[in-house]
Amino acid sequence: MCMHKMMNQFEGIYPAAITPFDKDENLDEPKLIDFLDFLIDGGIHGIYLLGTNGEAPLLDMKEKKRVIELSVEHVDGEVPIIAGTMCNSTKKTIELSRWAEQNGADGVHVIVPYYFPSPSKSLVKHFKDIAKEISLPIFIYSIPQRTGNDLDMETLKEISKIDNVAALKDSSGDLAFFYSAVEEINDLQFFGGNDSLIYSYLTMGGSGAVTAAGNAFPELVSSIYDHFVKGDLQKAKEAQDKVLRISDAMKKGPYLSGVKEALKLRGLDFGEVRKPLEPFSQEEITLLKKELNELDLL
Repeated sequence: MCMHKMMNQFEGIYPAAITPFDKDENLDEPKLIDFLDFLIDGGIHGIYLLGTNGEAPLLDMKEKKRVIELSVEHVDGEVPIIAGTMCNSTKKTIELSRWAEQNGADGVHVIVPYYFPSPSKSLVKHFKDIAKEISLPIFIYSIPQRTGNDLDMETLKEISKIDNVAALKDSSGDLAFFYSAVEEINDLQFFGGNDSLIYSYLTMGGSGAVTAAGNAFPELVSSIYDHFVKGDLQKAKEAQDKVLRISDAMKKGPYLSGVKEALKLRGLDFGEVRKPLEPFSQEEITLLKKELNELDLL
């Protein structure tokens, strides 16, 4: 069976899981287990480990392997786990992808390489080389505003022909590109990566979304998808409207910190972001609390 025909198991809301740290910025393993339970209890449909919100570029290889190993072991198949193997070299990505496969992940997400400019030919070869080394389904992770490398339609079509490349997680925010990809490429599933657009992704034929806000409010974000598939578009839209406001509120402070601050306001302390990222100031926390209270979320 062609690998991408197996991808229907990957649908719905996948939080881009945070990585909990202790006060010394070390991986907090007990808190990671608590966090995974919180997500599952909140009704999420899968977990997207070690992405941008997981602060993956700030973790070393040993830490990434431990996050994957512990998460797969604890979740134990209750929901699919897509392990982030996002490194900026093909060699490191292969090493981590093999580790993820050997340790029971359900799939991997491979970022479009970052820092160095990568022409189309290089991007296609990167994914081909990784796909040869594993049999797991591969999510393409495109976030051009962070990588500096754009994924155009022709390149995406070439990468989509690789047997075990199974899905695109598109964080570009370009809805025209997303819609065109859904219409033109039949053998991929499509996940959006922008919390403000989850409802839009679904209406355009997307399979779901990878979400930051779903870390702090999994029950609300998951409900967008659950209402949508039941045909209750009004409730799906109402949930999306709230998530839009949450997303805006969490961005009114240092990059990535809003998720962990929102969790703290819910009484769930999973530590700070790792330096050089910075936590919210007290003034920014007060503003976030005010906005979340106005939405009846605290």
